[in-house]
Amino acid sequence: MTDDMPEGVIETDVKAELFKSMGHPARILILEMMVDGPVAVSRLRDGTGLEASNLSQHLGILRRQRLIVPSRKDGRLFYELSCSDVSEVLEAARGLLGTVLQAGSFPRPAAFRLAACRRSPDWRPPPAPAKRRPSSR
Repeated sequence: MTDDMPEGVIETDVKAELFKSMGHPARILILEMMVDGPVAVSRLRDGTGLEASNLSQHLGILRRQRLIVPSRKDGRLFYELSCSDVSEVLEAARGLLGTVLQAGSFPRPAAFRLAACRRSPDWRPPPAPAKRRPSSR
């Protein structure tokens, strides 16, 4: 089926998958932690606050996209960025975010607003939507 698709469409699909793999705050934090070099899994766990199983899932996604590579040293597992292009993408994203935020036209993501609300002492979850009754027709 991909033989029938224009090359540009295939490339955009691949790019979308790449951005999707980087599209989680925990994975961005993990990548940012690796910018200066290899990081032990124990340090990643401490730095992200993720449970070991959750961290493992995020690392697996980044590994499958070939954004990170594992290595062992003295029996400890380390991860590092697969190439300098990954840190350049992170840097470009920071620059773009700064530019967009300065323009003042960038709405805060709902998750960010929700996280900020949860820090408030009087935060309460929103009420559940009312259930619709089936019509008697």
